Amino acid sequence: MVTDGSPDFLLRSSSRARVNAKTFELVRYRSECGSGDDDRKALGDYSLLESVKKKQLRRGLLIAIEGIDGAGKTTQANLLAQELGKNGYSVLSLHEPTNGKWGQKIKDLANNGRHRTSPEDETELFYQDRWEDVKNNIKPALDEKKVIVMDRYYFSNVAYQSERGLDPQLIEKKNAAIAPVPDITIILDLEPEVSLKRIIHKRNGTPNHFEKKEKLEIIRQAFLKFRDRSNVYIIDGDDNRPIGDVSNSVWKIVEPKLKEIEQRKP
Repeated sequence: MVTDGSPDFLLRSSSRARVNAKTFELVRYRSECGSGDDDRKALGDYSLLESVKKKQLRRGLLIAIEGIDGAGKTTQANLLAQELGKNGYSVLSLHEPTNGKWGQKIKDLANNGRHRTSPEDETELFYQDRWEDVKNNIKPALDEKKVIVMDRYYFSNVAYQSERGLDPQLIEKKNAAIAPVPDITIILDLEPEVSLKRIIHKRNGTPNHFEKKEKLEIIRQAFLKFRDRSNVYIIDGDDNRPIGDVSNSVWKIVEPKLKEIEQRKP
């Protein structure tokens, strides 16, 4: 190794020195909390990424992580985004509802009671929120040939709002008219009892309107109705599986699709 103070050696040494515990913590935090930034912003100033060869795709890839409340969607979406970044892919992590105007109204309903609004009005809020998300985030990222990881997408609307009595086919049709169909939809499946246990433990409080065993079972079955579609995958997200085991199952689904659309150098 050259140790004579050459610029090349000093540059490499400086890069390695910056990969310390504080940097790794920043990477973890930004990867979990980033919303709408590109992979550099989402992953932070991660020096090790300098040595990862960026991979180019022929087109963008849209991945949706779905499931009932407490299924582990956010955890698995974050882990997938991290794995994509480590493997050299340009990744954008998004969640719905968003943090925008419409998303804030939806969250207010969740916190203060959905009984204050009709199923139709609630569905319209989700529709408006998604329309802005597609226009401002999803479509631009797909045009830039990025991989998008969605923590919830419109299959959630189909499952949850149909539980309130709306026609699931009409919900999906309306959303598919404005929102790209995911290339991969991963549904994390688990029993409502496990879901409720996780929700209560996480919040140390009372579950919301949808978070009741009977309702969650109806919503779960609505998600499972998508199982026969070619781009939908059901993964067991129950407590009998370690988080890492579930994330490995997710990666085994995603990786072949990435290889399929990677740009090949002549």
